[in-house]
Amino acid sequence: MTIDETRNSVRTRLGIVALNSTGYLDAILTCLESEEIAVPLKHGDDHDRINAAKVDRVFTPTSEAGWMSRGFKPSTSHEPAVISFTSGTEGKPKGVLLTHSNLAEVVSRLNGLMQVTDEIREYIGVPVYHSFGFGRARAISSVGGQLYLPETGFNPAEIGAMLKRGEINAISAVPSLWRVLLANSDLIGNAGRRVRWIEIGSQYMSRQEKEAMKALFPEARIVQHYGLTEASRTTLLELHNAEGEALESVGKAIGSVEVQLTEDGRIAIRGEHVAQTYLIEGEEAPIPDADGWLITKDLGSLEHGLLYYKGRADDVINCGGLKVHPEALETKLYEKIGYTTGLAICRKPDPVRGEGFLVAVTPAVTIDKSQLRDAVLEATQEFGVNAGNAIAIVELDELPKTATGKVQRRQLADWYTQQTPTATVETVDPKRKNYIESAFCRLLNLRHLQPEDTFISLGGDSLSYVQLAMELERHLGYLPQGWEHLSIAQLETLTPEKKAFSPIETNIILRAIAIFVVVADHAGLMNFSGGAFLLLMIAGANLARFQSEALVQGRLVQPILSLLRNLVTPYLIISLSYQLWKRDFDLSVLFLFSNFVNPEVSAIFPVWFVSVLVQIILLFSLLFTLKPLRQFARVSPWEFGLATLVIGIIAKLGVGAVWNTAHLYDRLPHMLFWMFSMGWIIQFAHTKQQKAVSTSLLWALVPILTRLSYAYISYTYAVWMVLGGTLLLWIPTVPIPQFIKSPLQTVGAATYYIYLFHMILIHIVSTVGHTENPWVNTVAGIFGGIAVWAGVQTVQSFLANRRSTQAEIDATAL
Repeated sequence: MTIDETRNSVRTRLGIVALNSTGYLDAILTCLESEEIAVPLKHGDDHDRINAAKVDRVFTPTSEAGWMSRGFKPSTSHEPAVISFTSGTEGKPKGVLLTHSNLAEVVSRLNGLMQVTDEIREYIGVPVYHSFGFGRARAISSVGGQLYLPETGFNPAEIGAMLKRGEINAISAVPSLWRVLLANSDLIGNAGRRVRWIEIGSQYMSRQEKEAMKALFPEARIVQHYGLTEASRTTLLELHNAEGEALESVGKAIGSVEVQLTEDGRIAIRGEHVAQTYLIEGEEAPIPDADGWLITKDLGSLEHGLLYYKGRADDVINCGGLKVHPEALETKLYEKIGYTTGLAICRKPDPVRGEGFLVAVTPAVTIDKSQLRDAVLEATQEFGVNAGNAIAIVELDELPKTATGKVQRRQLADWYTQQTPTATVETVDPKRKNYIESAFCRLLNLRHLQPEDTFISLGGDSLSYVQLAMELERHLGYLPQGWEHLSIAQLETLTPEKKAFSPIETNIILRAIAIFVVVADHAGLMNFSGGAFLLLMIAGANLARFQSEALVQGRLVQPILSLLRNLVTPYLIISLSYQLWKRDFDLSVLFLFSNFVNPEVSAIFPVWFVSVLVQIILLFSLLFTLKPLRQFARVSPWEFGLATLVIGIIAKLGVGAVWNTAHLYDRLPHMLFWMFSMGWIIQFAHTKQQKAVSTSLLWALVPILTRLSYAYISYTYAVWMVLGGTLLLWIPTVPIPQFIKSPLQTVGAATYYIYLFHMILIHIVSTVGHTENPWVNTVAGIFGGIAVWAGVQTVQSFLANRRSTQAEIDATAL
């Protein structure tokens, strides 16, 4: 029945001023029982709603809060019952015409699932003039229970006191209010066991938060719903029975309700609870389509019948092709900063990535803005977005919200766009920009930078770390501690100082010493083998240091491909060139599996190390495809390293027991995986206890595991790893004179190129120079590798400058 049809009937429309009071509830329930049409109003002079709904008379109820006990028998007729106005998220008020059968179906389905009895005494923590609160009141009254309306709104202290006195046994609230209560769970304590029924409103709530709810209220039947005014309680999730990933969902459709997804991922709803008519600016409009489906503006996914809410379709932030839902991001951010309200996130224009993140903060959030930015960056990274320069923080006195308390993100985004001039992409010219900024662009092969960028956020790795560290130290005279986490803007503010002594990372010293001994061994100068195994352990530490942040967030492809590209590209160039020269092609070398075929094969340099390193990196990264392992690594990275060490030991001993690989010198990933894991352990050993345990493992396990190889391994292999690992654990930096530090840094930065090219240089010196002097060969191998590395850096710098110049020409042409 339409509004005009009801106008011509004997049914009158009663405008009821909306108050969170027992008087309001009694008035609207009485209206329903008398078959009048109830129209909640914002106030007595709410002419927009009065005129739109053609209200006959207006009633202002009493404002008492507190307890209410009132029976109510829902009607199942298809006559109009309520015209409920909602402003939605776009700020345009619209009336939703709900019938008695719409309302009754919801109560029947909800009470049946929650097994509500007349013993219920519920604290309703949301206003009863909104769909959620009104539904709770109907559900309680229909079974003859009692409800309590707090006079001053949702109050965890009041809830705790009432539970301890045995006055309430049920609670209902929206997720934002539950977060306030969970943050003050000490006010509830053991009294949480007295709660028998809980309903959670239709907003995003994380699995961790739901698990906290289950722990705080272990005896309660806890149900979360997803729905909207037009289709209340569409899906229902029984938290008390749900486990694992199901807790991330908002439940499933039951009864007559159906849910499906449109082609663009929007949630569509059909069922007896769906309203049929909108009233917009006095005009009626159908709600369902021709097939009876209500197409919402909410995004979702369906897995095994469970609906996963993905946010509003018009709110999703598309940052560089990765889509982030602001509600879920806000939840993550609140967890990190320890607040439960006071900010909102929406999209903003970004010249590079299309859309970025606008964080609007009210005075309720007093955290330092730099800390807030770090927290936002960390939260976005957990969604797979590494874009610190796409974040903007603004301060507002209050957030724009609808009458139902929903943040108007579109209005916030429009306001920001009007206030902020369109940003332009800035091309970095190393000759024009600050020294540090140009160094970042040149060595990381980037065109665009923002002041908030850091080495980590820009995807830096161990190969570029040493090079940038050298640039910074050359410019500043020292290397700031933790510089890889400092923004470019922070680095630019540092004052240069010239010192006779400055610290150098032990990691760099060990890399330099190890590669020197590897070259000297191959040149015949000395025999102290095993340096390559220390480099393998250091590679594990560097993966933990530079790529772990991305790995634990499930972003495996980009960081691993970037790392492997730096390793494999020069390897393939040399290998292919050597094979073309020799006219002898070996696919096992080109496809990096020669260590499984012939350990003696060479591409003028020993290829086994690169093959094993790439294979182990890929195997180690595969562990992070499993979400439970990622979560374990994120929460307990050191313990995760111990677990991978156990996996490595089992692989070495188990596979080795059935497959003797002595003829391959045991240079296989399953035999050496444990060394890589030891590097991860070393990197994340932060406490004294962790360092002590890690040291004990080094001294106890390494000598045993190296001797348990089927191939002959010298005791020096263990010496390299035990001593090197111990130094990394306990002496991370060493102060040395500047004139010594610079050469060590250069060798450390060029380590990989020295390894790839030293045999070529030794061969040239031996054949062209007709000398077999081991000192000459060693020097040629070291300095030749450094020369190649320096040449590569020069070419990269030239190309970076050329791109910047071309970009500036293009920008000028535009």
